Amino acid sequence: MVDHRVVLHGESAVLLSCAAGPCLFGTAFLALELLPPLPLWNAALRVLPAGLLLIAIRPALPHGIWWSRMTVLGVLNFSGFFGMQALAAHRLPGGVVATISAAQCIVVPFIVLMFGQRVGLRQFTVPLLGLFGVGLLVMRGDTRLDVVGVAAAGALALFSSTGMVLTRRWGVPPNTHPVSAVAWQMLAGGLILLPLAGALEGPPPALTYDQFVATAWLAIAATAVAFACFFGGLFHGVEATTASRLMLLGPVVAVTLGWSFAGERLTFLQISGILLVLAAQFGGLEQRGTSWQLRMPSGLAPLAHRIRHPYHAGT
Repeated sequence: MVDHRVVLHGESAVLLSCAAGPCLFGTAFLALELLPPLPLWNAALRVLPAGLLLIAIRPALPHGIWWSRMTVLGVLNFSGFFGMQALAAHRLPGGVVATISAAQCIVVPFIVLMFGQRVGLRQFTVPLLGLFGVGLLVMRGDTRLDVVGVAAAGALALFSSTGMVLTRRWGVPPNTHPVSAVAWQMLAGGLILLPLAGALEGPPPALTYDQFVATAWLAIAATAVAFACFFGGLFHGVEATTASRLMLLGPVVAVTLGWSFAGERLTFLQISGILLVLAAQFGGLEQRGTSWQLRMPSGLAPLAHRIRHPYHAGT
């Protein structure tokens, strides 16, 4: 007989571990303020050491189809993500970038639906609440928009959404530790970022002591540990729709840290935004037996099958 209390406790532990990732992501905002204005180098010096650290903890090599899969995920989750983030940050205020990129919580349910998986109706509606909350948290009245910047932020959200869904769907290779799988993505993304940073931003920056400490925090805590926790949750059963909402906790942590340590003031709208983001976390939890679910139209099923099984072998 299954002890459901033990099962629920295990699910809660995995969910909390997954949520720890975005909370650690949120600490990156303070550390990034200390770094030189070279976003691609900052990303490369963050991602590549994180991948080397994780692969040192769990050494392993991909095999077969996993070489291509880890390269794809490395582009989506790291090099493409940070590259678009760098471009958007150069052309838009940070609050606009954070709000548009947070739209990944709305995109993820549609991608999941495209793969033929049933999606509860609340997974489409509740993320709007969280996205509105993020907007209240970080947007300012004097914002300006730039077409290229908005497109880059939108691509950032699409990369993040697709990478999240594929990470959940492909899971961990057989006989491989999840930490190794996360490391492979980071190494692939970091090795792509490295020549891009050199070509577009010149030689690597000479870091001061404070900048070195900030970079070390970003690489170890806000990248290696954060992604190990977040992707570990996906590998252990957290749905991509749930994980995408957890990502909204990052701006909450960032604003809270700014209030706690940087002397920033929390306005009524920001407090309202925090409450809306937290409400979205609980409001999106699926209840067993719910009947309000959406499925992909049957006419798109062959396309979804080809996307799910592009090689028809070696999975």
